[in-house]
Amino acid sequence: MCVLMARRAAAAPRGPCGPWLCLLMALALDVLRVDCDQDPLDPVYLPAALELLDAPEHFRVQQVGRYPPANSSLGSRSETFLLLQPWPRAQPLLRASYPPFATQQVVPPRVTEPHQRPVPWDVRAVSVEAAVTPATPHARVLFHLKGQDWPPGPGSLPCARLHATHPAGTAHRACRFQPSLGACVVEMEFPSHWFSQGSITRAELAYMLEPAAEGPGGCGPGGEPGPGEQALPVGSVELRPVDPPQYQEVPLDEVVTLRVPDVPVRPGQLFSATLLLRHNFTASVLALRIKVKKGLHVTAARPAQPTLWTAKLDRFKGSKHHTTLITCHRAGPTGQDASSPLELSEFLWVDFLVDNGTSGGVAVTRPVTWQLEYPGQAPEAEKDKMVWEILVSERDIRALIPLAKAEELVNTAPLTGVPRRVPVRLVTVDSGGALVEVTEHIGCESANTQVLQVSEACDAVLVAGKESRGALGVRVDFWWRRLRASLRLTVWAPLLPLRIELTDTTLEQVRGWRVPSSAEGALEPEAVAADEVERRVRSCRLQYQRANVRFLVPFAAHPLDGSRRLTHLLGPDWLLDVSHLVAPHAHVQDPRVASLEGGRVLVGREPGVTSIEVRSPLSDSILGEQALAVTDDKVSVLELRVQPVMGISLTLSRGAAHPGEVTASCWAQSALPAPKQEVALSLWLSFSDHTLAPAELYDHRDLGLSVSAEEPGAVLPAEGQGAQLGVVVSGVGPEGLPLHVSLHPPEPCRRGRHRVPLASGTAWLGLPPAPTPAPAFPSSPAQSSPAMETSMSGEGLAAGSVGGNGGVRGKFERAEEEAGKEEAEAKEEEEEEEMVPAPQRVTDLELGMYALLGIFCLAILIFLVNGVVFVLRYQRKEPPDSAPTDPASPQPHNWVWLGTDQEELSRQLDRQSPGLSKGERSCPCESGGGEALTVVTVPAGGTTSSPSTLARKEAGGRRKRVEFVTFASAPPAQLPEEPVGAPAVQSILVAGEEDIRWVCEDMGLKDPEELRSYMERIRGSS
Repeated sequence: MCVLMARRAAAAPRGPCGPWLCLLMALALDVLRVDCDQDPLDPVYLPAALELLDAPEHFRVQQVGRYPPANSSLGSRSETFLLLQPWPRAQPLLRASYPPFATQQVVPPRVTEPHQRPVPWDVRAVSVEAAVTPATPHARVLFHLKGQDWPPGPGSLPCARLHATHPAGTAHRACRFQPSLGACVVEMEFPSHWFSQGSITRAELAYMLEPAAEGPGGCGPGGEPGPGEQALPVGSVELRPVDPPQYQEVPLDEVVTLRVPDVPVRPGQLFSATLLLRHNFTASVLALRIKVKKGLHVTAARPAQPTLWTAKLDRFKGSKHHTTLITCHRAGPTGQDASSPLELSEFLWVDFLVDNGTSGGVAVTRPVTWQLEYPGQAPEAEKDKMVWEILVSERDIRALIPLAKAEELVNTAPLTGVPRRVPVRLVTVDSGGALVEVTEHIGCESANTQVLQVSEACDAVLVAGKESRGALGVRVDFWWRRLRASLRLTVWAPLLPLRIELTDTTLEQVRGWRVPSSAEGALEPEAVAADEVERRVRSCRLQYQRANVRFLVPFAAHPLDGSRRLTHLLGPDWLLDVSHLVAPHAHVQDPRVASLEGGRVLVGREPGVTSIEVRSPLSDSILGEQALAVTDDKVSVLELRVQPVMGISLTLSRGAAHPGEVTASCWAQSALPAPKQEVALSLWLSFSDHTLAPAELYDHRDLGLSVSAEEPGAVLPAEGQGAQLGVVVSGVGPEGLPLHVSLHPPEPCRRGRHRVPLASGTAWLGLPPAPTPAPAFPSSPAQSSPAMETSMSGEGLAAGSVGGNGGVRGKFERAEEEAGKEEAEAKEEEEEEEMVPAPQRVTDLELGMYALLGIFCLAILIFLVNGVVFVLRYQRKEPPDSAPTDPASPQPHNWVWLGTDQEELSRQLDRQSPGLSKGERSCPCESGGGEALTVVTVPAGGTTSSPSTLARKEAGGRRKRVEFVTFASAPPAQLPEEPVGAPAVQSILVAGEEDIRWVCEDMGLKDPEELRSYMERIRGSS
């Protein structure tokens, strides 16, 4: 239909009424498009509460435009959670509740592979060595627990077993986690025959977690992984047959270079430094001054080529430093060398000795100052000095490793104003597998401060809310002494603005649903006077619709290369629900129009337009905004959708998009109830504006609910269970039992016709018979539920009503008594507002046809009004000759006469009536050849008006005159002395001949005499 109307609009005519027609067709197409694209009713779900317990940091997540999920229904619900710490200290629980029923389950551990056992610990493995040699055939791997805390005691932590696989064989070794750091190191020695292949080979490393065992070491003997077990990969390590050199080279000047070892030294250890000389060196004398602190000694200086150079060693002791001077002399001529003159060759070996004792095993540095001296150079020239620091430690430190509690960080600081921190600890790994934490003399720096910052004490990385973006693998550098290490983290940042989702952006009044005002919210006791009850009833106001509010935002990480390709958390179509974080900062701009209750429910107050805003706690900027409207239009409650709940079932599953993704699905148990079974009823209100809302959105004091059954005594009220509507079923047959639920206004506002239910619904306990009966719709006050029809016929009925306190209240009474009471109250109520019945649901096609018909009627009305206005406008414009005259009389003629004053004077004297007295006649008086004259105008009606005198004087010449003469037939009442057909003359005086020259020129006459003769000919012919 929409396509057909579009084609008709394209073929619309382009005539004078084209703009009107185009406008009407555009309006019609717009209405049809809205009707054709009308969204279906909002999806429903079981309003059960799903919450995570013992999970310190988690979010609810949803896909864009898919809330609730597609698999939700009136009796089921699904929610997806994201645990940022997937393996917390206590195993998290997920609880589903719908009062008075509840259930809970333990969140299952993550399973990364199909055949892998669940792992309850989040472990990070770091390989310390990238390569091993026959001199140091040990591979070390550090394991530490991240993202969690653990209970104290050695028996609570597991063991990590490392497996090495090489073409020459396999090896395995285990370690037990230390409670103080939550870490341990496996040091595995590779067999010597793994290095005998003569080339570089690789060994693959993997690990498994196993429970701790009794005995030395706390770990079992272990062995190869079982057939159903799979080890987690760590990486690979190179096996090199030759030891790589571990030194660094520093130039002292252009021709001399110093080579020093790049490893820590032990107390009492002897080591050497080497001087390298270029082949183009030509000097014969070279002096080397070495200055060391106490604890370090220069023991010897040995030339690499004794036949070419000699070395002399002199020592000088000081209070803080010891100075050694080494003087080298050339002993013989340099032989011819075919190598390049810029190549280096070993020239001198200098031996050092470290004293024993380094202050309790803590690593210290020993500075050594090197200075070259040549003949004729100042001995203290600063330009040739170089300081080299030697790290002396009693421990054989192999690496510096930062341990972070988490490897990813969700930056919620811009939303809450609270900084997010990830604790970091620095440890050193010694040979033998010992771990020592470092707390002093630590340096740190973030590679990108717009993404991540580091604390001054280098004990944490953090985001404070000023960061502008996220990143994948942002680097933070740490250093201690001469050891350096890096830590890489992923930071997820919110992509603002927030998305504020409302289940209904236009809140309207609910027809017939009146609730007490805020000042009259208390329920009226039974013993209140009649006038007080009347006052309370008149103070009630109409209920506005309510809407559920959710605050959502996607989180993403920016690439480090500066490109615009974003990586989204969980995926580009996933949003995190941050309602619990931003609800304290959300408010309605105009609180008189609407208000937020608990940060989750939007309540309409009075008609108007406003918006929900979320302001940043760090600045005055707006993080998100959503417009809404509250109108005084009326909507009706079409029906109640009722779901009986006799228990809650729950299932949990892990997702694959993220380690912390957990999906929970719960559904209501609605099997055939047992005797004395308690049943809770879930209610959804279906409105005439195609919106749905659960009853939990409304205040329980504003809901008047009643439940009835066709069988007497089958349903009893459930007292004090906390549910809005709960009953106890005494017994149900094999065919099931229908329950009829009705919605009423609250008791203080329920008078007369307002006792008719606003809407009704039916719920079946057990299996309904085939065909399923349709739910009852309250189309008019005379209509009622089947239970009420049964009660009116005189049969027994068990019924209960739910009042303001949320439970079933009132007693079950006879239907006849209820009907009589309602009739009496209806008679007393005289000024009560008429109850408007809820209209039947209209299809989208009918709505479109009605809108199109209305637009066409409006077009016809505009056309008719336009025609009437046209006719009236042109009827009032009559032609000059259409004056009401006798049809037999000749029509008047309009003439224009041009002549002189003298001719006009003679004509006026001839036309004067002979009956006038001499004193009444007007005679001209001449003065100087040209005088003004009196003109008597005789209208066509025969009455002579009062003479008017126009006096003007000129110096000379004849005055010209222009007369407009109308000949008309005299009416029957004309005087006899007035000649019939006398013209009505109205004269216009002209100053002179110059003033009428424009008339002469227009007629082609250049001289006034020609004009006079022309006019005389006209008069003679007439």
